[in-house]
Amino acid sequence: MRHNFRSLQRHIGPEVTICSVVKCDAYGHGYAACARELQEEGGRWFGVTSTDEGVALRESGITGRVLIMVGVWRGEEEDALHYSLTPAISRIDELEAIAQAAQKLRLSRPVPVHLKVDTGMARLGLPLAELDKFVAALERVPEIELEGVFSHLASSEVLDDSDARRQIQRFEEALRTLATHGLNPPIRHLANSSAAIARPEARYNFVRPGLAIYGYQLPPVNHDGNSAESGSTRLHLQPVLQWKTRVIFLRDVPAGQPLGYGGTYVTSAPARIAVIAAGYGDGYSRKNSYPRNRHSSATSSNGTSDEDRSNVLIRDQRAPVLGRVSMDTTIVDVSHIRECEIGDEVVLIGRSGREEITAWDLARWSQTLPYEVLCNLSERVLRRYV
Repeated sequence: MRHNFRSLQRHIGPEVTICSVVKCDAYGHGYAACARELQEEGGRWFGVTSTDEGVALRESGITGRVLIMVGVWRGEEEDALHYSLTPAISRIDELEAIAQAAQKLRLSRPVPVHLKVDTGMARLGLPLAELDKFVAALERVPEIELEGVFSHLASSEVLDDSDARRQIQRFEEALRTLATHGLNPPIRHLANSSAAIARPEARYNFVRPGLAIYGYQLPPVNHDGNSAESGSTRLHLQPVLQWKTRVIFLRDVPAGQPLGYGGTYVTSAPARIAVIAAGYGDGYSRKNSYPRNRHSSATSSNGTSDEDRSNVLIRDQRAPVLGRVSMDTTIVDVSHIRECEIGDEVVLIGRSGREEITAWDLARWSQTLPYEVLCNLSERVLRRYV
């Protein structure tokens, strides 16, 4: 993780501040340990989704700035200010609620906030047409200081995307409108991981990488789907997380044996199967089941697997998933791994010998993105930090 942080900082330059996004339990990696490691590496800002995530960071010893990127829920304003969290604001009533909380707490300094503007994603953010009203409201609340202004790109990894260009233009328009009112927030940010890496024009002086901190990036492409990768968009990031479990049961089964719930997989020849301690209750998606939607009479006995078929690593070899993934367990084919024993290590994400499974592989097999694969790792999966 330190390597990824340093690689990003070198890539964007020392004049750009990194706000490490540690929301959703640091994308499944464990917020407390990750944030402490990043703070020790020099990280000064952290991005979270909610007040409770920010409070948890403070209680775990994080002293750096914490940006609540989605804003503060009604009734949580005092907690946010008590713990010196920095709220994002998308509505005028949020501005007023923060000001009221500051008055109640009798704070000695204005509360720094970051205004989020909607530049075209139509999710969160103040509409540009309401900027003048926002400025008028801001002038009525001396308890608030506009420290930052930001937005979010919908397709930052699509480098020739016309919508992304329009979003950047609208962001510039918002900055100009604020400047006409004498407001020049010192922090301006638009870039997530993809934009921080591949869009220099979107970096400004502050970026919000999440996925890249944990060792992954969406490959830059053009709108036709073809790669837009170049030397300037390629960082040598290192996946931070390995996910491992154990073989908990072995069994030899005859031909014609249905496996797992619904018997969706039926062996066509004698096979040796292993049950591993991982299922959808741990975050191993049910979409990793094989077959996904139909009965099958085929079985793999040579360790090969189709590109879109889920497998795990045991004793440096691939073991394909058989049948439906259960809540707590998954069945895999070890017919070709005769040395397999109960207690053997099973790699779900990571390396075993020359073989490797990444979050990208799991994402492909379960038809999603690495974001979802990592964030779905449940709390009952023990995290160990080395």
